[in-house]
Amino acid sequence: MTTTTTMTEPADQQQSSSPPQSGEEILVLYGSQTGNSESAAEQIQNLVPFRLLHPAPCRARCMQLDDFLEFENAKWTRLVIIVCSSYGVGQAPLGARKFRECCDAILEEEQKQQHSNENNSDKNTDKEKEKKFLKGVSFALLGLGDSHYTTFFQNPTAIHDAMTAVGATRVGELGKADASGTGEMDQSKVIERWIEGIWDDLAKIIATERSPNQQDMEGASEATMALCFKLFPEWKAASGSASAYYYGVVALGGVMLSMAAYLFLTRI
Repeated sequence: MTTTTTMTEPADQQQSSSPPQSGEEILVLYGSQTGNSESAAEQIQNLVPFRLLHPAPCRARCMQLDDFLEFENAKWTRLVIIVCSSYGVGQAPLGARKFRECCDAILEEEQKQQHSNENNSDKNTDKEKEKKFLKGVSFALLGLGDSHYTTFFQNPTAIHDAMTAVGATRVGELGKADASGTGEMDQSKVIERWIEGIWDDLAKIIATERSPNQQDMEGASEATMALCFKLFPEWKAASGSASAYYYGVVALGGVMLSMAAYLFLTRI
């Protein structure tokens, strides 16, 4: 578990207004029990348009990992920044528990596949490719935890291993901010150093292509939501109900417009 600290923006980054944000969108996703991860994620979000300027100032959206799955339908961007802690005995914190369940399912399937490959020399390369559904996603990861616990960093490790297992590529240093750290390893100092040091690695990703591969992003979203619907069937039911409601409203609107037109014409 972590203790709450207050982090401030560097003086040279405290701007009254952001530059025009016409560039690529970047997601900043977090899970936070005490507020540290959320605070760091918001700081990163605010710095994005100042630090990722080429070819155009990027824009960032910040949200909980679970909200990204449930309400954003896992609409991945090419570059994602994740800030998340461990809580309790290596568990996910608030706002990241569903995401962790997805990670655990991926890692369990990965173990099964490795065991199967050991007993079968004929690998199914097509199936291997299907598993790499995050192949178009790069991610930076800042993990928080407390080394007083034997499960220190277990949740960020699960996120990292699951993301890479399905094809995502980590960029930059894997941040490890320890709540029990002292001196230069004080958690808040480690967080600040990680944030300050990550921008060059992120900028290289943005500069590699003019725009993300839309097919890769759509495939990543579809495969992620397929996993979510398998693990959380109530989400699929809710999604179906929402779609039915939407199309029902559209249909009713069409009928009402037709009736209004008919009444108008009969009066002429």
